[in-house]
Amino acid sequence: MTSKDTTEAINSYVTDMLALEKHIAQALEGQLEDLKNYPTVTAELRSILATIGGHVNTLEMAASGKGGQGPADAIKKVGSKLLGFGAAAIDMVRNEGMPKNLRDDYTACSLATIGYVMLHTTALSLNDRGTAEIARRHLDDYAQVVMRLHNIIPAAVVKFLQEEGLPANESALSEVSNNLEGVWRGKSQSIPDADQVNISSTSGRGTSGTSRF
Repeated sequence: MTSKDTTEAINSYVTDMLALEKHIAQALEGQLEDLKNYPTVTAELRSILATIGGHVNTLEMAASGKGGQGPADAIKKVGSKLLGFGAAAIDMVRNEGMPKNLRDDYTACSLATIGYVMLHTTALSLNDRGTAEIARRHLDDYAQVVMRLHNIIPAAVVKFLQEEGLPANESALSEVSNNLEGVWRGKSQSIPDADQVNISSTSGRGTSGTSRF
């Protein structure tokens, strides 16, 4: 791979993440008015928007310094992919107001999280430590965002059920919290680390070896 190819490979991820961040921000801004009666939720969304604003500024500077595909083209491309992805997920679950909005936020932020894992890996493996560090910082931000949404959504579901006239018991949230913590803690012990995974290929390209999966 030439130096030019390396730059283009990294820049494609940078512009994709810039596009994704802008789409997430647009969706969150649209929710603020709809969820204005839930100040705890809107405060969380504003905090996420502030984080995304910082990410966008950083990514725009990184993209402008690398050339390649323009952010506008990337935004159009990623937007089309997200529309298809989101429609497939939403068709499986009925509209549930506030919990639905937060579920979609969680999905989008999870997509951004793995996107930054890919950008970090790409940049670090191609010796672009500056971009790798940007991705690491943004990944750290999204890890916190995803965890906070993960903990807010159960309370949002109970509140919605109560507003629907159903006898949802808030005391269930304590058990939900314990169960969720147990699930994640238990699974984390059985998953291999990134450097323990070896992806094999039968095409003759890439690193040879046998996958541990």
